[in-house]
Amino acid sequence: MHLSKTALLFPGQGAHNASMLDNYLSLSDFSKHYSIVCESLQFSPIEALKSDPALVNTNAVSSLLTVLVSKLASLAYRESGAKTLDYLSGYSVGQFSALHAAGCFDFEELVQLVSKRAKLMDQCFSDTSGSMMAIAGINQSGVEELCSSLVGDGHQIWISNYNCVGQYSLAGTKAAISAALERAATYKPKRLLELPVGGAWHSPLLNASEPHFRALLNDVAWALPSIPVIDNVTGELMPDDLDGIKNQLVLHLSHPVMWDRGVKTLVGKGCTNFVEVGYGNVLTKFGFFIDRNSEFQTFSGEKLLCVE
Repeated sequence: MHLSKTALLFPGQGAHNASMLDNYLSLSDFSKHYSIVCESLQFSPIEALKSDPALVNTNAVSSLLTVLVSKLASLAYRESGAKTLDYLSGYSVGQFSALHAAGCFDFEELVQLVSKRAKLMDQCFSDTSGSMMAIAGINQSGVEELCSSLVGDGHQIWISNYNCVGQYSLAGTKAAISAALERAATYKPKRLLELPVGGAWHSPLLNASEPHFRALLNDVAWALPSIPVIDNVTGELMPDDLDGIKNQLVLHLSHPVMWDRGVKTLVGKGCTNFVEVGYGNVLTKFGFFIDRNSEFQTFSGEKLLCVE
């Protein structure tokens, strides 16, 4: 008899909003970790968001609040008497939360790394405006056909996230995404949405940031992961050496997130329990469409919630 294994899932940006910290303000660990985020930003996001809610859509703020909430939720989950964790996986910036949870670096290093990464990413769009969109209800070949037709017209656009069957994200220039939103309607999708982000994340438009990010990674005080972590770029386990992990994180900037493949890899390794820790339940919903025989739940900070 094989014992069921559990994987913790860390969400990325996309579901963020100005109230995303509300459920965590009363946690005993909140002040200590929030102060580290404030120091990095050089302002209090809670106070700043009261007067400017749109600030949450900036790369630095959304990234740091995402990893902060995931940190607080994962701490609360472990303190709740949770099962032993067998694997970790994070979506986009959640990849770094997963590595932190695996003991690769401390929370201060996580915050500094994510903050500096956001600045490097933003610099790639100082002269070129980038954007992203979500598309659902079209199969992969249809989405690939859509992108190919736009590239044929001179646009720069790519599939940036393979979420689950029939759900993808695209990244490209602002003009390319505008054209894609219009042209995709002819495929009769169930959902089309431009995402509230400031660039074309996980696309070749970020190639210029890679050497600079590699230098940042070399400045981090690293340890090998104590729990296996899934690599977004390949959908397989991260390499078992630090240089290999760093190489994958550099590629992570400009390559698509293979989320569905990563979850299938975990299922193949015996995972049937998946718990999302962080803001929202996007990964829980993706999981429902990836493997119906596994249980996907969201930890709200107080209790587990099953996908509906």
